[in-house]
Amino acid sequence: MLGRWLRLCLDLAFPAVCEACGTALAPGHPSCLCPRCVAVVGPAEETLCERCGAPAYEASSCAGCCRYPPAFTSARAAGWYVAGSPLAAAVQSLKYRRRRNVAGALGALLAERYPFTDDALLVPVPLHPARLRARGFNQALLLARALGRRLDLPIAPRVLSRRRATRAQPGLDAAERRRNLRAAFRVRVPGAVEGRRVVLVDDVLTTGATADACARVLLAAGAVRVDVYTVARAP
Repeated sequence: MLGRWLRLCLDLAFPAVCEACGTALAPGHPSCLCPRCVAVVGPAEETLCERCGAPAYEASSCAGCCRYPPAFTSARAAGWYVAGSPLAAAVQSLKYRRRRNVAGALGALLAERYPFTDDALLVPVPLHPARLRARGFNQALLLARALGRRLDLPIAPRVLSRRRATRAQPGLDAAERRRNLRAAFRVRVPGAVEGRRVVLVDDVLTTGATADACARVLLAAGAVRVDVYTVARAP
């Protein structure tokens, strides 16, 4: 009760705004995203690829997965990553403006739409130590923690590591991304994933190359299945 009143007083003294659209939030609003921005993050209505979650246009698998089947079983997202959309603005606010509080709001969205079993182990996609130092945090880890707290799911934050620095992925096509990520990941504690169903958590899925590279080493370490869950999916 004291915490709620304190937050209300702070909101009155320092009015908060939505991290996605800048609209003023009502005092005591429990999220840093306004109800309107959350409401427009709707589920996809078109036919999706059963494997990667991309538009499949009446087929069960998209052309990309038919040419290069990923190691993960399925990939799902809370919504589409479209330039200028509230979801894209929220992800950018977290990732590039370093607004860590956005992770809690996006984690709530992930928990509300969580499509996997409750025996899964959450594994965040890791950053290379150099990039982690530059950014100050791993957004995938913050999202996994928020999701895990809400659904009481276990998290393995250090089981997967990035063993070498890679080029930034934006601007690379699918084949270039796969080459860029070759041998980039390793499982530090194989026993932690052996016999487990793993849900790989990240902010955005674009071509799926990063998720595929992570899934391959997790399966090689004994995971029985790897699914991918992200805040957003590039169409």
